[in-house]
Order: sequence, then C-alpha cells, then structure tokens
Amino acid sequence: MAILFTTLHTSCDPRRATEYIACLNANLAHPAIDGVKILLETKDDRDYGFLQDIKHEKLEIITIDHRPFFSDLFALANQCGDHQVAVICNGDIYFDQDSNLERVHEIDKHQFWTISRYDEQKDGTWVLHRQAAEGSHDCWIFRTPIRQFPAEYHLGILGCDAIIAQRAVEAGLLVVNPCLTIQLRHLHRYDIRNNTLDQKRRSYWHEKDYLKLGIRVYCAPPTTIESPVIRSNRSLRYILMSMMGHWVLPIYRSKPVQKQVSYMKKLLNA
Repeated sequence: MAILFTTLHTSCDPRRATEYIACLNANLAHPAIDGVKILLETKDDRDYGFLQDIKHEKLEIITIDHRPFFSDLFALANQCGDHQVAVICNGDIYFDQDSNLERVHEIDKHQFWTISRYDEQKDGTWVLHRQAAEGSHDCWIFRTPIRQFPAEYHLGILGCDAIIAQRAVEAGLLVVNPCLTIQLRHLHRYDIRNNTLDQKRRSYWHEKDYLKLGIRVYCAPPTTIESPVIRSNRSLRYILMSMMGHWVLPIYRSKPVQKQVSYMKKLLNA
C-alpha cells in the first residue's frame, strides 16, 4: 500500500538509537507499510552502526555520506514507479493500529500531505503537538512521481517543515494537513537534539524568503481527510498576499509591530 522513507545516522546517541529502533520495528510490523527504505548517514558505507543486526524482508538500508535532503528522499521515492504512495517521516515517528495509515491510499496525485505529530503524555495518552497549526510537521505523504521543486533542505533542522510546505505550494501542489485522521506517534523521551545547521545554531528560520507571504499562506491547519483545508498557489489568499506582500510583510515583521500583535493576542485570549 505505502512505502515509508526515513533517515538515520550512525553517530547518534545510544539512547536515541533505542528509540529509532523501536520506531523502525513498529513501522516494519505495520500491515499498511509494504517497505521501509532508510537513507543512513555514515562515514563508511560498510558501517551500519546500530542497524547492523536488523534484518527484515521489508527493509532496505541505503548509505549516504551526508545528512539527507528532502530532495534525496523525493528522488528515491520517484524510483519506485508511478502512483506509489510515499510516506516520508522523521526517524522518531511510528504508526500503530490507531494511526489510520491504511487511509493514505485516498491521497490525490496533486496533493502533498504535511502531517503534524502526536506527543506521548505521562499518563500514556497522545496529544496533538501544540504547534500543529503553526507549521510543525513530521511526515510528508504524496504519490509518485512528485514534481520537482527546490527541496535541498535537511530533515530535522528547525524550519525544514514549514519551508518544504512553502516550496510545495509555490510549485503548485495542494498542501493539506490531515493529522486529525492520520495520527503519527512521536517517540522522543530524551532531551537530545540535532536540529541546527551549525554551531551558531542557524536554521531554516534564517532563510531570506522563509514564509515570505506568511505562515497561513503555506501551512495547512489540522483537518480530517474528509474536510481538508488546502493551501495552494491558486488560492485567493496566495494571490492577494503575492500582490500585497512587498509592502505589508516588512511592516508586519518589524519588531514593534510583532510586539503589538502579540500584546493584542494576549488581550483577546484573556
């Protein structure tokens, strides 16, 4: 039904490695996943690190000498033939019997699903991530072949999720976030992160045109498959913001205006 694509790296902390393995095993066991392909970042293509002893008929490990880009995963997915449902997710994401993953076959070839995750609570329940409506996504679903668009962004770096949604909208794809139907499980119990580009902690938030027309133009809010809210470059919002953005956004993004907007939001929520 679907092929899952993800990325891992051999130099990760052992505690995180146990979480990655747990997610991998869960995904390999899921009946809606026909195969799992891992782009494994390693300095030695013979060194599979913590994946060395994992064998499964669904599993394919492909070594790579750099941190994978979305473009690497898109290219790999496109090699799987036409009309294949491709599921890209972070290494600490898994699907279980309540994830409704079998419904991915409902995706349209023009759609690009950017799906927000559910975080585990202390009582064992799962809660939608608090920034689900603000461009936080951990999974991307589409049908092959996905059209080409700028996607040289590393998975896991801050802002990669919002900017890949932006590039997809700009390319003419219909961006939807059906996270109220497709529910991702996020396994991250240790405060260990590798989410910046360098020691100066730069990220994609620093890209010159990052969300240049505003987050509401590119990032879809949480919805169901039955009632999608679509982000598109053919929408009235996109067209208007494209015409007005050169004048409005520099003002909105200025610090005094941002502070005033934040203050007004607090008053409205009080």
